[in-house]
Amino acid sequence: MNELIDYIVDEVGQERHTIIGISGHGGAGKSTLADALRVRLADVNYINTDPYITDSTLRKSAMLNYTVDGTPHHYKMTACHPAAHHLLSLERDVRMVREGIGFYTIDVPYLERKWINPAKQITIIEGMSVAFLEPHYFDVSVYLYTNSDKEFERRSVRDVQERGMDLAYLKASHDERRLQYELFMHPHREKFQVVVNTSGDEWVKDVTL
Repeated sequence: MNELIDYIVDEVGQERHTIIGISGHGGAGKSTLADALRVRLADVNYINTDPYITDSTLRKSAMLNYTVDGTPHHYKMTACHPAAHHLLSLERDVRMVREGIGFYTIDVPYLERKWINPAKQITIIEGMSVAFLEPHYFDVSVYLYTNSDKEFERRSVRDVQERGMDLAYLKASHDERRLQYELFMHPHREKFQVVVNTSGDEWVKDVTL
């Protein structure tokens, strides 16, 4: 990860006002990378895009039909689908960052609102929603992903221990969530400048575009 951070820091030095986009599925390491960058770069704005994801109650009511290897599937919409995100709102806020307009991030129970200071030269925007925006919004973009087993391992630790989710429910939903990820989100990695596989102890850079 240190090599990736060095690369991003070097890229940031080439722009006066820089927007860094970080995306990937749950448990891929997005927050880990964003936190490390915030320490390294110090005085930056940070936008977590989780508040731009539609409420889980609505997503549970939105059923999707899709086919994988000839097998039909019928399952609730997960956050891996672009329709699960308030993209117009996120696009507006990214444009405000670009235009030097200050604003507060969305205030939600699990994440206190933060002031996005237009005087700061660097803004990190991190979350799944980033994957569904057009690449021109970002000066530096990084996409992280893992294999299915590693994703479940990391999410089970986080969602069960930190968020109180039932392990049996998490396991039952993981396979369908992963299928939706492969279908609807993973192809968007091609829009990113750097794509990194974080399945192992060492992060492996797949592609530099």
